[in-house]
Amino acid sequence: MQIEREFKREEIKDEFKVWVQLVKPELALPANVTGVCEYGFTEVLNNVIDHSDCQHVSIKASQSVTETKLEISDDGIGIFAKLCAYFHFDSEIHALIELVKGKLTVAPSAHSGEGLFFSSKMFDEFSIESGTLSVTFTKNECHVKSISARKGTRISMSIANNSQTTAKEVFNLFCDANEMTFYKTRFFLSLAELEGSLISRSQAKRVAARFDSFSEVELNFTGIENIGQAFADELLRVWPLNHPNTQLQVSNANESVSKMVSHIQSRLDLPQPNTNVSPQ
Repeated sequence: MQIEREFKREEIKDEFKVWVQLVKPELALPANVTGVCEYGFTEVLNNVIDHSDCQHVSIKASQSVTETKLEISDDGIGIFAKLCAYFHFDSEIHALIELVKGKLTVAPSAHSGEGLFFSSKMFDEFSIESGTLSVTFTKNECHVKSISARKGTRISMSIANNSQTTAKEVFNLFCDANEMTFYKTRFFLSLAELEGSLISRSQAKRVAARFDSFSEVELNFTGIENIGQAFADELLRVWPLNHPNTQLQVSNANESVSKMVSHIQSRLDLPQPNTNVSPQ
């Protein structure tokens, strides 16, 4: 199965109709995978409609024996450029760093800033290309590379046809099961390292920006070889002291990073947070 259509922006008024009429009838998937595809497709297309300032939208969908792929691209301002213009971020990487945390939107009266966050966690692979950046999320990793400048944004999503993932279980990882409050986020330190080695206190403050919007933050150290003492002290001791309502969780730290974390926590001559930093 393969679908490839291009629309003028004004032709698309309802992302759900496009899903129901164009894409869903062509898919032969278990209910859980259909649910994931519906969530990701409608969230991404709605973002295009509301935020991209584009003239044209391209929609592609394909299904092989093993996986389903969805792609939505536009010729608008571009997701990172839009965030930089609205929030005055100083680079596309800075915009990406904040986008990954979740709860970031240029239209808070109409959007919650959750759609891309949860979509990127549901699919086996979720990719964003815009400006000079290409970022790909897998289940527990985030990879970024430079690309030739691209106008607009292209988002690609793929999932195994026999995936056991459900939208509900992904929501439950980051939301309170009873109230569905978005209380937890996951941040990849490899994104911060794109701006330079993780050494200074100012870098740590940049990483921790808006962490206090969450009750729990997972700090994923995949791919990080070393962190500096000042960076670690600011992020893992000073910041938690000043934000006691947010629990930090260190995950996927190698031996070197783990030793630095232990060093910071062993400084009993300095004020320490009350178990606000824990290994995972």
